[in-house]
Amino acid sequence: MASLDVITDIENCFAGGWSDGLPVIPPYDSLVTPMLDALGWDRAEVVGTIATQSLQIRAEQIAATAVMAGCETAYGPVLRAVTEALLTPKFNLSGIQVTTGGVSALVVVSGSVAARLGFAHTANALGANARPNATVGRFAQLVRLFCGSGGGGLQEHGTVGHPGRISFCVAEHPETTWPDFHTQFGYEPGADAVSVMAAEGPNSVNNHYADSGVVILETIASCLAHLGSTNFYYRNAGYLIVLAPDHAALVTAEFTREEAQQFLHGRAVRPTEELIRMGRVPVDFRPELDVHRGTMRTLNRRPERFHFIETGAPGGKFSAVIPYWAGNRYDIHRPVDWSVSGQYQGNQEETDAR
Repeated sequence: MASLDVITDIENCFAGGWSDGLPVIPPYDSLVTPMLDALGWDRAEVVGTIATQSLQIRAEQIAATAVMAGCETAYGPVLRAVTEALLTPKFNLSGIQVTTGGVSALVVVSGSVAARLGFAHTANALGANARPNATVGRFAQLVRLFCGSGGGGLQEHGTVGHPGRISFCVAEHPETTWPDFHTQFGYEPGADAVSVMAAEGPNSVNNHYADSGVVILETIASCLAHLGSTNFYYRNAGYLIVLAPDHAALVTAEFTREEAQQFLHGRAVRPTEELIRMGRVPVDFRPELDVHRGTMRTLNRRPERFHFIETGAPGGKFSAVIPYWAGNRYDIHRPVDWSVSGQYQGNQEETDAR
């Protein structure tokens, strides 16, 4: 039985706004100190800034957040990479927190990390309640909540939001048919990496009777290009295309990943006139929206913005699509360095996903 002091501290976290609506582990120093060691940062080290809110984020705040989310110290190298990605200025953490779109900070882990730390990547891959998925995903959302709120000065305005604002973390199968997920962003096969994207909730794609990869991709394209898709407006954002094994077997047998991206770019379209008639594109449009009447309008400007991940369980012919936030042109990627220390000098490259 938990002591009454611990229960009181949990309640104090609620009262102080240190919660996402669920109980957190109180960030006692006896827990924060080993988490700092796992992250490889000094306690007072500034690990990120949000210039628009005049915020400096210290390592001890990140370590406390990891403790509160329920993370194990073994996740330290992953949490460090996630932190660096989230606090990259181009990721626009405050914008993600306050947008009316109510998007989440989606975390994708790929490489041997899934097997090494026990991330779930088969059944229920998009909603896995395995501890690594649940707590690493929750950690990212708590960083968004605490840091993206501008020290409490900004309020969220999501019109409907989605449950991923509690936790949203997806792991790829350690062994894939196409090259690893992170190879889409310049990393070598066999590396371990994390990616963060500002994302809406997943949309299920059901096709139980198709016997070809072409038809599966046509079905995915139809789901992508529904009239309510946010991305028909700016066309800067991307998509995570989640291929479960039954659909992946058909698609990967007929397409390379690059061919599949080109296919979706050409098929996930709507007539521009229809989008104008339906109010999805204004009649008096701005030049930067690149609207051309009488043409078919694509969801994005570059086919490589359709990012494929192989995950999920066999036995059901489902896949999913996860739209990225239309207001964010950047998704950020970092390697997982298993030798992190106070002197760690990780790869600071970032992906410009415009």
